[in-house]
Amino acid sequence: VLSCFGLTESLTGERLTGIDRAFPGVRLGLRAKFPEIQVKLYAAGGDAEEVDARLAQAETWARERLGDIVFSDAGESMAEAVGRLLRARGASLALAESCTGGLIAHWLTETPGSSDYFLFSAVTYSNASKVRVLGVSEETLQRCGAVSEETAAGMAAGARRAAGAACGLATSGIAGPSGGSPEKPVGTVCIGLAAGDRTLAWRFQYTYTGRSMYKQGFAMKALDILRRELLGLPHAP
Repeated sequence: VLSCFGLTESLTGERLTGIDRAFPGVRLGLRAKFPEIQVKLYAAGGDAEEVDARLAQAETWARERLGDIVFSDAGESMAEAVGRLLRARGASLALAESCTGGLIAHWLTETPGSSDYFLFSAVTYSNASKVRVLGVSEETLQRCGAVSEETAAGMAAGARRAAGAACGLATSGIAGPSGGSPEKPVGTVCIGLAAGDRTLAWRFQYTYTGRSMYKQGFAMKALDILRRELLGLPHAP
């Protein structure tokens, strides 16, 4: 099972077109487990070593086509995969969540031993809390708004500073059903990352069904950004 994030189920399947021809006897299954996609490879036969070898070859082929959207081959959640990377690098994490409402912190702390790397979480839902707790400037909020790359960057830097963490990660967005505008419709999220000597931020636009899906999608994207940073991968749009 290859756990993936970053492409739809249909686009993931397109990348794997032809696997049955390349590896006769290997079957492909796709499962949408929002917000991730699971790629499952199956094979059967009377010789266990031969079946294992065929599956290993098919997995290598699939990985080459899926690239860096694969975040686990061990059944890990994204939070578990990110936690493993943080622990391996001796790095720590602080969060500042607005639109995700503590969901990222919840996912991370579902893993036993997450206190090894997870230091701090602030659900700074109001503008006032962003200023008082995280040190985001009132001028930035007035000029750019709460849902902006500038505010998300300030939130990430503030969380990192407050906890003395190696990495700061922040989310600010519009999960609906109201609150959107033509410039910033429902589904807009800004994600900030402070790590090393850089503070970065991105804006994304998603179309999901319902507030819960938006929160999950936003949280997953934020963790994927951190995963990519830890692995030195490009930050794909």
